[in-house]
Amino acid sequence: MALPALSEARRDQFSAEGPVATSFTLLFRPLWPIIVPSTEWMKSSELSVRSIPDTLLEPLRIWIMNCFPQARLVAKLIELGDGLHLPERDPLDETEWADPLWRASQMLWERAADVLSRPIPSAVLEEMSETSGLRTASIEALLPAIQLVFAGARHFFQPRKAVVPVIPDREDLALLLKETADRGVTAWCFALTLLMTSRNEIDVVLPTARAVAHIQPDARMWLELCDQAVTGVYQLFNVRCDRISREIARIRPVERSDRRVLLWLEANEQATIHALIRFAGRCSIYGAAAAALMESVAKAAKAQFALLVQEDLLIGWPVTTWPDSLMISFEVGNRRFRQLVALGGSFSRFADYRGGIDQLVTHYMDDRITGLSFAEKIHACEMLQASHKPSPMLLNYLQLLPSPVQGKIFVRKSVSLTMPWSASAR
Repeated sequence: MALPALSEARRDQFSAEGPVATSFTLLFRPLWPIIVPSTEWMKSSELSVRSIPDTLLEPLRIWIMNCFPQARLVAKLIELGDGLHLPERDPLDETEWADPLWRASQMLWERAADVLSRPIPSAVLEEMSETSGLRTASIEALLPAIQLVFAGARHFFQPRKAVVPVIPDREDLALLLKETADRGVTAWCFALTLLMTSRNEIDVVLPTARAVAHIQPDARMWLELCDQAVTGVYQLFNVRCDRISREIARIRPVERSDRRVLLWLEANEQATIHALIRFAGRCSIYGAAAAALMESVAKAAKAQFALLVQEDLLIGWPVTTWPDSLMISFEVGNRRFRQLVALGGSFSRFADYRGGIDQLVTHYMDDRITGLSFAEKIHACEMLQASHKPSPMLLNYLQLLPSPVQGKIFVRKSVSLTMPWSASAR
């Protein structure tokens, strides 16, 4: 089943400059597969049990954020973005808060799960109904499923910086799906769609879901919902990638002060699509859908990468020595470039990305990038190139060092999608 994308009005919030980090986007962006225009939702009985109408999002956000004690901290984390503007000493001492946006998202999802677990006063429901144009009975029917999604955020929303498909614990997943089935068809449809559009390995999710479906009173209906979810996820990504290609085509690169914090098609989404296409190779019934998806994601991935490269060439990097927070953020961004190349190249050809990488390497070796030392430039360029052997730049650099260092044999292990060196070459 094909689920529509966000309404034109909702899309326009992000079309001018691309995705922007706000409390709204961090709270609801992971739900994109189950959010549809209200007009479509109200017309279709099928969509009414499989999706959330977009006009309900803003009333929900207001209720979730109302009297939120940590709202100011969330705003501060969003302001810090990808960590580029962290102070010299991080005021958030916990290491797991090193990615401010991810921590802000976690806090928002925890808040949503807590608020939606409590009864909503009738006066608030009436106000939500008036704002969204939905009946209070419809809103009350949706809330348990939405609450379950936020309560199970660790299953449905995977960290954005990792790209290897997650193999969930089968027992935990089965328990989650049993609880989901107890909440009804709407929660079941939400859960299956979100599990399959996140980085969860479909080879684990689908058999586990079918096993849980088999023990339900009307097993045939639940099994059909499993099959519909798999078919629908290909079309969901297909529609999304087509929309992303059109949106990026309207954007022209301009000078920026830093790199984008959120992308249209994150590396982990590309990894999920890659896993779905690989899955279709073993299940021929999804072959046609996977072929269409391959074409649309290849186009979207190339368009996004080309724009990111051109934007990187226009960034006004500091001319003084960079602080640690900037160096860490810069390395994370380079790693993301490399992930996008590795994944994007799997949808089309690596040659489609070679030119962009070469541009970046040339740019960061330029004398005008004065904030990086020569060793840091080598580190950055080798990370971007993901070479399996030491680059001529590094060999030349080693020859300049004193003889004890010069005489050491340099051994380089094969580069994976993680950092090839230590956290810093400084």
